[in-house]
Amino acid sequence: MTGFSDDDNDTFVGNRSVETTSTLDTVRNIIMYVVFALGFPGNVLSAIVWLRRHIATENPSATYLAALAITDLVYLIVYGVCFLVCDGCYVTSDDGWLCRFLEFSTWSTTSLEPLLVLSFSVVRLMAIRRPLQVYVVCILD
Repeated sequence: MTGFSDDDNDTFVGNRSVETTSTLDTVRNIIMYVVFALGFPGNVLSAIVWLRRHIATENPSATYLAALAITDLVYLIVYGVCFLVCDGCYVTSDDGWLCRFLEFSTWSTTSLEPLLVLSFSVVRLMAIRRPLQVYVVCILD
């Protein structure tokens, strides 16, 4: 008594999910390729810029931004390998140790990124609230 008869089964939304799934997979793959194509060079360049000696020493926030770029780069590398090797890191009980390691690495980088953003925000808040209490490094010659 589900309310569906055999005559109306062809209009049931669940029967048309095969076409939608292939379209959604295609869109997902295109988006992932765009993310990889823009993410790799963007994060590498960002890390190089923020880790330059004169920028990192003058700006304490540069360290956080460089760490965020490196974490994003590690996530892209691990997720790309996971996407290729383990079929998207959908770990089942019979997957190998590599897929489980890649899933843990993906999870750890996604947990680290909000913490880096929070610490960056706290440093910026301290700089706004106490602008005159600046830590000055004196170099003695």
